Amino acid sequence: MTKVLICDLDGTLLDKNNEISLENMRKIQSFSNSGGTFIIATGRLDHDIVYVEKQLGVQGDFRISQNGAVITNKDGKVVFKQEIDSHAAKGIMKILDNRKERVEVNDAIRRYFPSPRPMGGVAEFVDSAVIDPQLNKKVGNSVIPTIFLIFGEKSGFKQIKATINKKYENIVNCVETSDSSLEIMSKYISKGVAVRQIMKELNISTQDVYVIGDSENDISMFEAAGYSFVIDGASEQVKQKADEIQKTVADCIEVIMNKSPKVR
Repeated sequence: MTKVLICDLDGTLLDKNNEISLENMRKIQSFSNSGGTFIIATGRLDHDIVYVEKQLGVQGDFRISQNGAVITNKDGKVVFKQEIDSHAAKGIMKILDNRKERVEVNDAIRRYFPSPRPMGGVAEFVDSAVIDPQLNKKVGNSVIPTIFLIFGEKSGFKQIKATINKKYENIVNCVETSDSSLEIMSKYISKGVAVRQIMKELNISTQDVYVIGDSENDISMFEAAGYSFVIDGASEQVKQKADEIQKTVADCIEVIMNKSPKVR
């Protein structure tokens, strides 16, 4: 089998309890044992992909983390990363430092916080965070961000986006990832960009690449791959962008392994 399957985690492979069903696990193992390549693409840090791969008993040739900002190979070497320009990072940090929202920062390998997170605020499987009260002074110097994460309210996000877009519109994108979270990242990254990079690394054609996702940041993957699946719980907007709707990752793999994909 010369098929590559690139799969999102949260809402796609992981359920609301951050668990993987036995059915999904067995299908992924079957796909891998048949010669397929299974690769995870997520907004999480690379540590969490390694954790999930160990649960699956399957290791991908590459791992796409931070929504495409970082690609790591199976030996743990970062083969691609897109950081935010250090001058812009300093300016963005200055803007955020003057506000009340909580700000966290990712670099290529870990997450930084100015103070301990609130109780219940740890969503990662592997918590490798660094607490640094001097973080605002280090951003753009010893800490070069891949992503800024802001936690607050939508009204505040509107103000932040307006201010940052005015100064750094050609450098970063501001994306509301939930009603309480905003991410700032380089304009040059997306999961789709990462998928195309993986295709180059593996020297494969688009027709050999399948992707599965459930949210807006997965649409760029749909556009890059030869065939795309969306999980049934996704919004109608995301469903319209995929080639096929399925209930689970296992169902998607069944189509890939045993059937001809449906024609849209």
